[in-house]
Amino acid sequence: MRIIILICRQFGFLILLSVLIPCIHAEPQKKNSGKYVGSEKCGECHHHYYHGWKTTLHSRQEQEVIIEGPDKNVLGDFSSKDPDLTFTLDDVDLLVGSRLKQRYAKKIGNDYYMLPAQWNVKTKEWVAYNPKNDWWTKGDIYPKEWNRRPTSKLCEGCHTTGFNIETKIPSERNISCESCHGPGSLHVEKKGEGHIINPVKLSSERGNMVCFQCHMSGRPPEGEFEKYAWPVGYKPGDDFNKYWVYARPTGENIYELWADGFAHKNRVQGNTFIQSKMYSNRLRCFTCHDPHGSRYSSFTVKSGKNNSLCLSCHGENSPHAVFKINLSEHTHHKADSSGSRCIECHMPKTGKNAVRWDARDHSFTFISPLSTIRFGTPNGCNNCHTHTDKTPEWAFNEVIKWKFD
Repeated sequence: MRIIILICRQFGFLILLSVLIPCIHAEPQKKNSGKYVGSEKCGECHHHYYHGWKTTLHSRQEQEVIIEGPDKNVLGDFSSKDPDLTFTLDDVDLLVGSRLKQRYAKKIGNDYYMLPAQWNVKTKEWVAYNPKNDWWTKGDIYPKEWNRRPTSKLCEGCHTTGFNIETKIPSERNISCESCHGPGSLHVEKKGEGHIINPVKLSSERGNMVCFQCHMSGRPPEGEFEKYAWPVGYKPGDDFNKYWVYARPTGENIYELWADGFAHKNRVQGNTFIQSKMYSNRLRCFTCHDPHGSRYSSFTVKSGKNNSLCLSCHGENSPHAVFKINLSEHTHHKADSSGSRCIECHMPKTGKNAVRWDARDHSFTFISPLSTIRFGTPNGCNNCHTHTDKTPEWAFNEVIKWKFD
């Protein structure tokens, strides 16, 4: 296959046209059957990518407890008298998360179990952690008692790399190189010649599946692994659909999605992205996010807060421009206001992670205030206009007055 290169000046780097043009297909890659070698081994040759990845939260999904010093990583206030805090720091053997919330796990036997309270970073408070809406809480799959819900079946496949369900030991804690590129032993043996998965060279569908393995809410198909809350056996390059049945809109409000298909919780980025025009036009998650590290939040390749990311493709004179003269022409807000920030209208916060609403929708469409009126779905207008007199009805009446050329 001929590889055609497009110079994208707005992004400042080379992009394969196969990322953007549906008619060009990526080269197939052979399934990787090697063994895991660990990120440090990858870093011996791929210094830049390794050290960039070390700055990301992917590299710190699970951490051993460090109580004091410059590397202190316990965020929760264990001196608190909060009634939701029913355990002590001595019970904690593993920390999980740190950006929006931090959870705490205790080792019992050869497995870990999530303790029944989490620390919410933004509000600096303890809240009870007692899942009751996930599919695995229904019936008798996993009882409500925290010490009967093993992380090996409910968490570790997405928080670690190469988790072994027999030994209950991962190849490496955290989301590391081989989570996205597959086991690296054959690649090392061949001195870097092939035998590794490069998601950029996969088709857009398979490339996105690499990210969907952890960012697509759903459940396994019926069978041997139907009680696992992660896709047991999936490796980058595989057909993810064989390992996972993702949650789809039902026309009613459900745990994962609002009735109109928008994000109702975190970790449904894939569920909403797959509904978008971006996905249909063969964009991948890593068109906008760099898992090897970025100085911007959420690993974006450019800032989403000042529109530089979105306007690289949708700015004036760009192939998919949304305005001809200035941004206000499209947004009906002053150019320097939050109302002219692309993500506030096209990626509004509609889902819950730690608090409502702190997770952005990834369908990239404008969520009308009418969705709020009909289903309760948060919309970008009222996320900014929070005054009591600025109701969804008010917002809807304002929006329908807008005219576009």
